[in-house]
Amino acid sequence: MNTTPTDPLIGRQLSTFRIERVLGRGGMAQVYFGMDVKLQRPVAIKVIDARHRSKPAYAQRFIKEARAVARLRHENIIQIYYADDENGLYYYVMDYIDGEDLAGMLSACAARGDLLPAAEVIRIGRALAVALDFAHSQGIIHRDVKPSNVLLAKNGRVVLTDFGLALDLQQGSSGEAFGTPHYMPPEQARRSTDAVPQSDLYSLGVILYEMLTGVVPFDDESPTAVALKHITEAPPPPRSLNPALSPATESVLLRALSKKPNERYISGAALIDALESALENTRPLAEHILPLPPPPAAILAGKTRTLAQRPLAAPAGPTRKNRWPLIFLLAICAAAIFYAGNLLTPGRFNPLAFFRSPTPTATEIIPAVAATPRPSATLAPVTPSRTPRPSATATFTATQTASASATATFSATAAPSETAITTATNPPSATNLPASPTLPLGENLPTATTTPQFVNYKRLWLYYDAYGLYLYNASDANRSISALSLERLLDDGSGANLFSGNEWSVFYKTLHPGRCMRIEIQSNPNDYLNPPVCKNYYLATRKLPAESPLIFWTAQAGSSEFRVLWQGQEMGRCELSAGFCEVFIP
Repeated sequence: MNTTPTDPLIGRQLSTFRIERVLGRGGMAQVYFGMDVKLQRPVAIKVIDARHRSKPAYAQRFIKEARAVARLRHENIIQIYYADDENGLYYYVMDYIDGEDLAGMLSACAARGDLLPAAEVIRIGRALAVALDFAHSQGIIHRDVKPSNVLLAKNGRVVLTDFGLALDLQQGSSGEAFGTPHYMPPEQARRSTDAVPQSDLYSLGVILYEMLTGVVPFDDESPTAVALKHITEAPPPPRSLNPALSPATESVLLRALSKKPNERYISGAALIDALESALENTRPLAEHILPLPPPPAAILAGKTRTLAQRPLAAPAGPTRKNRWPLIFLLAICAAAIFYAGNLLTPGRFNPLAFFRSPTPTATEIIPAVAATPRPSATLAPVTPSRTPRPSATATFTATQTASASATATFSATAAPSETAITTATNPPSATNLPASPTLPLGENLPTATTTPQFVNYKRLWLYYDAYGLYLYNASDANRSISALSLERLLDDGSGANLFSGNEWSVFYKTLHPGRCMRIEIQSNPNDYLNPPVCKNYYLATRKLPAESPLIFWTAQAGSSEFRVLWQGQEMGRCELSAGFCEVFIP
């Protein structure tokens, strides 16, 4: 028996238009797929929501939208065929766009870790720019330009839709702050009637910023906080999110997002022309290489020589003309080593090991995995304090057991946190700490104990304390956050308190290189950890109540670790008491 509720409008005919299925629902109206029974063509039918049918103010807004759009005959603006009301049921009929909206396309790109090609950014951006310029010439300001209101037809047509919040300069509007916070210009956030044509261009600038970096400039769980950031904060430089962008491209985007309307571009066409020129003078994005993670402290201290540390040109090196004899000699030496390696007896040094084992390159310096299980570290538990936390000093005393034992002691001033004294058999390293203390060569950070350590894996750093957990992408590649999960590991081997990456991907689906996402427990009496590597900028934030079942990293009886999963497969385990963990994912 089917108990699914049915929409009472499906199957109903309004004038000559038959309603067949739901296409989308919003706060004010629903949009249905329908059929013009006279002309036998598909249409989209927008109907005022049942909750608002008895409210005259909503009915007037609905009618005003239909009238405003009916005046705008343009290829890149949705077209209205018919409007009417039937016993208080207000509706209008539009052309049906067979395709998807821009929000869906951007979400798909984020899931793949991709960005739209520059040519596609310009194609979509120019269509929106000319549509807005035309609307502005007719005295209409859209006031809600965002990706979900941009339709992309399968035939390539780009259509701006949903003028429900449009301001008709001839009729005026109320002072209510309309718009979507993530795309709202500062003046509109203060008062809706302050919107001007450049307000729509600001929203277009946010869309262009998102298409070229993968994220919007401002985000927060609170819509009010997002709107406040648009008013008071400078957007993060686009090149800090996508280093492949040129300085000229960054300059165009930042001008489009100027706080003052008169400092922005005078028209959409001027904005797109400037952006296209900047992108044309930039190498293709695929040719750019994202910056590498910071090198280990041992390399910075000069204790380990790497290929990157060698001079680009030796003072007395071979010239182009006499290079071939040297290459020939090196080839003979390599062949001799290869042959000699095959003659070595088992158990002795074998040069072929260099060819049989993956070797870390300059792209990733990967710590080796111990052949035996790592002894668990003994740490003093962190006890939450009810007084504001001053900057704390963490003292690590490490003993490394090998043929010769080595002991290292260091202290590092960190962000506000508790004081912890750590004694570990497998000691932490300065490789990836926020501060850069000098440690003996060969020591490693607390690393997930079961992580496959391959060169092509990408590293993530996790910082955590009693109040929050912070995830940092320390690799050179985008990663889809929905594929990642974190789960408490109980002593009996079972899992609990699963936190899915989908909790973050509701806000942003991609964790970009050098960027952070965070989980913080509400009602915290102290300062949050806020690791310096995150630079106080987070792509996505989840605030959890103290009793939330999603909290997996805090101290709990019967549990000493949490594990990191990638597409359901365990990639590593992190000790709850460590406060830091490094894991590698595909």
